Amino acid sequence: MTVKMQPGEDQEIVSSLVRTEVILLGVGLVLLVMSALAVADGNVLDVERIAFRAVNGLPSLFYWPVWLVMQLGNGLAIAVVAAVALASRRFRLALGLAIAGLSVYWLAIVVKWLVHRPRPGALLADVHLRGVSASGNGYPSGHAAVASALAVIAWLWFGPRLRWTFVAAALVVCVGRVYVGAHLLLDVVGGAAMGVISGAFVGLLLHVRRHGHEDRRTRLAAGPASS
Repeated sequence: MTVKMQPGEDQEIVSSLVRTEVILLGVGLVLLVMSALAVADGNVLDVERIAFRAVNGLPSLFYWPVWLVMQLGNGLAIAVVAAVALASRRFRLALGLAIAGLSVYWLAIVVKWLVHRPRPGALLADVHLRGVSASGNGYPSGHAAVASALAVIAWLWFGPRLRWTFVAAALVVCVGRVYVGAHLLLDVVGGAAMGVISGAFVGLLLHVRRHGHEDRRTRLAAGPASS
């Protein structure tokens, strides 16, 4: 069984895929600029206080499940997911994960140095700190940035059955960083925005979504014999 695409239909698909990445870039840039401007004066917005108290005050029994998912946002996760993709012979996916993850990891460090927003413990009283206390500045969240970048690349590559799993995991990382007392709301919003920008830009540059569609099309054409 083979699947053939007409030239006009193929061109329409490519155009649609490019629009998706451009929209993601635009949304990420807007969120990044808005969150950076909001934290520039060093104040904590009322909505951040309310959100932080609600999440940080949750029972400690959630810590270990949240901690486990939260590892998607550390630097080692970049190497692990890229290695898994490489072992699956999805070379372009592996390259996209590695570039998007590493670039936003280091960019988050630079932005932390530029913005100088402290962690919640230095800005609020009665903060519940869980696990190893995070050091350095709070904005943006590096974990949120890395997890979001990896999630965007995976979302661009995989089909509907899997893509929302990665998005959900990135959301857990973002909420988890507030839960453990490491970040405020806009810290994770800024980090997630950077991750979306990085993932969308690398995805557009490497045509990740285009090749993800081709990979799925090839597997569909192969049929049961490939399983």
